[in-house]
Order: sequence, then structure tokens, then C-alpha cells
Amino acid sequence: MLNMKRKVEPTVIKRFPYWEEPPAPGQDLHELQWGVMEVLSDKTMRFVKTEVDPVELEALIESLKGHML
Repeated sequence: MLNMKRKVEPTVIKRFPYWEEPPAPGQDLHELQWGVMEVLSDKTMRFVKTEVDPVELEALIESLKGHML
């Protein structure tokens, strides 16, 4: 008998805004190209170049500004 297990595709556990390329020193974070980082059920991560929720992105940028001083 053959083992006919189907490969189960990982599911997205979490998504959050993430920059496509890290900022240069002193660069305004609003100038960056943004997408989302997805954390998958198989414990991998992948970057997806897509529109980011503007409210979520602004909250992240404000949070990062406090850490980049």
C-alpha cells in the first residue's frame, strides 16, 4: 500500500508591516517601501510585497521612532 499523505500547506499565524529594505541612517521611515511579514504555522517567515494597513503602519512607525533616537 502506498503512503498517500497530502502535503499540508502552512497557514498564516500572524502578519505585520515590514520594510522591504532596512532604512539608511537618518532616513524617514515614511519613505520606505513596505509590505507584510507573515509568520507561518511551520515556523517559517515570508515577506509579501502588498499594501499595508495605513493605521497599523503609522502605529509601527511611531513605535520605531521612539527606539531609533
